[in-house]
Amino acid sequence: MATNAPAGPTAARPASGGQRVLLGQPRVGVASALRDSFGAIGVRTVDLAFDPEETLALAEATRPDLALLDWSLVRGTPELIDGLRAGCGVRDLPVVVIGRFASAAERGRALALGATDIIARPVLRTELNARLRLHLENRSLNRSLQEVIRSLQAFHTGAVQRMAIARDMQLGLLPDAAEVRDLEKRYAVRLDSHFESSSELGGDIWGARAIDATRFAVFLCDFTGHGVAAALNTFRLHALLAKIDLPGDDPAAMLGAINRLLVGLLPETQFAAMLYAVVDTAEHRLTYATAGAPKPIIGVPGRTLRVGESVGLPLGVSAEARYRNRCLDFPPGAFLFLFSDALFEARDWEGRPFGYDGVLDLVRRCSGEGKLPALLERYFTVMPRPLADDLTALWMTRAM
Repeated sequence: MATNAPAGPTAARPASGGQRVLLGQPRVGVASALRDSFGAIGVRTVDLAFDPEETLALAEATRPDLALLDWSLVRGTPELIDGLRAGCGVRDLPVVVIGRFASAAERGRALALGATDIIARPVLRTELNARLRLHLENRSLNRSLQEVIRSLQAFHTGAVQRMAIARDMQLGLLPDAAEVRDLEKRYAVRLDSHFESSSELGGDIWGARAIDATRFAVFLCDFTGHGVAAALNTFRLHALLAKIDLPGDDPAAMLGAINRLLVGLLPETQFAAMLYAVVDTAEHRLTYATAGAPKPIIGVPGRTLRVGESVGLPLGVSAEARYRNRCLDFPPGAFLFLFSDALFEARDWEGRPFGYDGVLDLVRRCSGEGKLPALLERYFTVMPRPLADDLTALWMTRAM
C-alpha cells in the first residue's frame, strides 16, 4: 500500500525537488502520525508498507531516499534491512528503525542488523522531525557528491582518452620505422632516437628528410614548456616544415625562414630551440645551424670528440634574428649526437644537475658502441624518472 504515490514495479520517482520515503509500519494510526512528521519537514511522497514482504517490494519499485522501519518488522525479519538495500540497489541507503526497545541489547541488535540510526519511542515530535530531516539532508548531500564524483570520473576518463589520442597524433609527427629504414639504406647511416615527454604531451620534435641522392637533413626542436601548449607548437612546426618553399638544404636560411614564420604564430612568451643539419655523404661534410639549441656532439674516427658551437637566438623571439652555418668534416664512421636540454639540466637523486660534462662522459663511454640505448641505460641509472622536462635525443652514425 502507498500514500501519495502508486505502489508496484511501475512506481515513478517524485517530481524534482522532492524526496521519497519508504515507511514500514504495521499499525495504521502510528503510520498516519509518522506520515504527518514527514509532511512537516517537506517530504511530499511517502510509500507505506505494512509487512516485510510489501516493504521489500516497494523498496525495489520506488528506490527511496530514506526508509523508516518499525522495530517489530526488523526484529521478526532479521534480513529485512539487507534485503531492502539490495532490492533497491542502494548500499548506503539510510534506514532508521523506530520502536519501543526493551533494553540496550535490543538497540544494539537493531544496529547490528544494519540500521543507520534508531529512534526509541516515545519521542518528541520536534526531535523526530529533526532527526528525520538530518538523515534526508545527509542523503541529499551524498547523492550530490556522488553525482559530482561520477561527473569528474566521466570527465577524467574522457580527458585521458583525448590525451591518448593527442599523444598518438604527436608521435605520428615523428619519422616512423619505415621512413627511418629508408633513410638508413639510402644514405648508409644509422639513426637511433629517443622521445620521452615529462607529461602526456611534450614540446619536442625531431625529424629527418631526404634532400637529394647524396644529401639529407636532420633536425631537433624543443619548444618552451611542456604539456598541451607546447605540443600544439610541435604541430605548428610540422606544418611549416611541409611548406615546399623552405630552403631545406641551407640550415641557416632554413632557421631564418622558420623563425620569421614562428614570430607571428607563437604567443609572446613562447619560443623554440632548434638545430638543423645537412649531411652530404658525397662531400663527407656536415653543415649545421643552431637557434639557442644545446651544443651538438660530433665524433670522427681518429679524432678528439668535438663539441659544436651553439649561437643564434631561439626561434620566435625576433624577426630580425640571423643564423650562421657551421661546416665540419663528416667522413664514414662519424657520428652526430643531438639532444634537448633536459638531458643535461635534469637533476640526480641528490639534486645535482647532470651537466654537459656528464653528457660528454656518457658519449665517450658509448661512442664505440654507437648506440643511443646504451647511453640512456647508463644515464637512467643515476637520473630519476620522470624528468622535469621533455627529453629527445638523436644519434646518427655514418657507416664505415
